[in-house]
Amino acid sequence: MNRVRVLIVAMLLAVPAVLSLPRVAAAQEAKQANLENTLWDVDQQWLCDGPYQKPYAECVQFRSKYWVDGFFEVQSGGTLRNKEEMVATQSAANPVTGVRPFPADFRLMAVYGDVALGVDHTDFKTARPDGTIPFTSDSHCLRVFVRQNGVWRPAAAGLVPVILPLESNYKTSGAVSTKSPDEKLEKELAEIDQKWMDAVRTAKTDYLKEMYADKWFEIIAWIPTVVLNKPMALERVAHLNYKPGEGLFADQFRLMSVYGDVALATDRRIRKIADANGKIVSTPHRTVLVFVKEKGQWKVAADAAIPTRDAE
Repeated sequence: MNRVRVLIVAMLLAVPAVLSLPRVAAAQEAKQANLENTLWDVDQQWLCDGPYQKPYAECVQFRSKYWVDGFFEVQSGGTLRNKEEMVATQSAANPVTGVRPFPADFRLMAVYGDVALGVDHTDFKTARPDGTIPFTSDSHCLRVFVRQNGVWRPAAAGLVPVILPLESNYKTSGAVSTKSPDEKLEKELAEIDQKWMDAVRTAKTDYLKEMYADKWFEIIAWIPTVVLNKPMALERVAHLNYKPGEGLFADQFRLMSVYGDVALATDRRIRKIADANGKIVSTPHRTVLVFVKEKGQWKVAADAAIPTRDAE
């Protein structure tokens, strides 16, 4: 009888906790939605779109103060530029009214402390010789935000082209003035980068399962319309059947910035695939890489791979 009473009491005590679960889940969903709305607002401010449209020169001046100091971007032509280069190239331009980016479909993908990762689709208009300003290119973008002094600001971007930009956009700068913020960490992450590519080439899905953060995702140039999540990518890698000489090969790794337990980097990634005649065709890409430190171990949180059109 005493046991029955104890069981009944335990069940009654557990009821409030069980009933509170839906409320906790709803609160978490509301918090996520609020942050997504906040970052969509930041995205529009960044690109001077929506309620934040302004003359081009004012937009460039605003961005020069809005971007964090360690900001960098891999543009849709594969060009790597840091904040200094972005401001310089944009200040030198003088586009006609209407030539600008048009972001849409923003989604918050993951949050790691004061760093948030999102994606959007951004269309671009270009002025034609006949005076028209049509949409000419489209990118699927990785957007990285960092919270500093309580304010979310743009930290990095990778623009994976769905519709390739015009040739005039292919000018390589290379973030020449950016120095490694931590050479020891840069070496450690570069080694992880090489192990990552080796695991993809050899279909070591067990290793990738441990190395990818739970909310890992990527946007890659050869499937630009899709955001691959962790289960999708592991399934895809398991069925890869690379021939000798094929696969993804990384070099030119650079650590660009570090925000607590999140590190942002870039590398050159060459995709080698045999054509119908058996000849290996190499396609170079420039990446944006996001690493996160969880329980003392660095893992990959996200990446975007953008094809390059000029020699780097």
